[in-house]
Order: sequence, then structure tokens, then C-alpha cells
Amino acid sequence: MVTDVAAAERMIDRLAAVRYDDDKAYAQRESRGRLAHEFLRRTARWALALGAENKWPHSDLATALDPELAVDPGLIEKKIDFDGGTRGEFPVRREIVYPIVHWAALGDLPRQRFPELDDPYEPLLLMFERSGGYLEYNRFLELGYGAFPVGKLAERAELEALPIDVPTLDALDAQNEES
Repeated sequence: MVTDVAAAERMIDRLAAVRYDDDKAYAQRESRGRLAHEFLRRTARWALALGAENKWPHSDLATALDPELAVDPGLIEKKIDFDGGTRGEFPVRREIVYPIVHWAALGDLPRQRFPELDDPYEPLLLMFERSGGYLEYNRFLELGYGAFPVGKLAERAELEALPIDVPTLDALDAQNEES
């Protein structure tokens, strides 16, 4: 059993800082869309690799990799106010936060066991940091200024990786402003 509490706490702090900003979400709608697509692709690949297709794209990837993983829920609840209404129109919800924090608590285990797979949650974290969470309904992710179909797991897993470095994301948003 691996539990990297320090990594889990750093992730909680990162998630606790997320806020939805309507103007920013609109200005960054292209990059947020790209990040949503890449999140779906990466989680599909991990779900298939770990046999965790159930509930994709919100599969419990961390528990599939290490069934003995344990993270104190109090760590999360202490720093993230899920119910206070301070997180905006598109909040980061428990069912999204818990798997991300659990994944962080695995430390280097995912890279050691599956070096060919990219971090499944980094695109989602970047999307959150570019102005908040999303809503999910009828197998669509609603980002505030665009909705994207979740699609089928196998089809998402076959897609090519998209670059998600900050300069590329900023360039996507700058192109959008010029249009």
C-alpha cells in the first residue's frame, strides 16, 4: 500500500484554489475545451489499462491501481468547501475531487507501473485552473461556454494526444480572441 499524504495535501491545496470566473471562462473556452478532450482521452486509456471501465470518465483509477489506498476524507473536507456556495456556477464537486486526490496519494506508483501513460488528471486540473469546473449531463461536459460529448470509452482511448502545455493553451485562446 502506498499513500503519499504530502502529495495528497498539495493536490487538495491546488483544488481548493479553483474558482469559476465567467469572463475568464469565456476568454479561455478554446483551451478549456481542449483540456476536457484530453482529460477524456487520458482517463479512457487509464480505465482500459486498469480494468476500471465502470463509471468512466469518473472511474476510481487510484483504487484500481492500489486497492489498499487510504486517504483520510477529513483532509479534503477541511480545506474544500463543497456546500458553501462560494465556488461559482461550475464548482469542483466531491465526485471529481476525491479521485484526483486519491490519484495524487499514489505518488510515483502510476509512472512506475505505466510509464507510457500520461497523468489522467493533469488536463482536468489545468482546466479547473483556467476558470473552474464543469457540469455533466446526458453524457456531455458543460464548461460554461461549450458542451462536449463524453463519447465512448474505446473511441476516446484511440484518439491522438493533444498538447496541453501553457503556451499552446494560451495560443488557442489568443486565436479565439482574434476571430
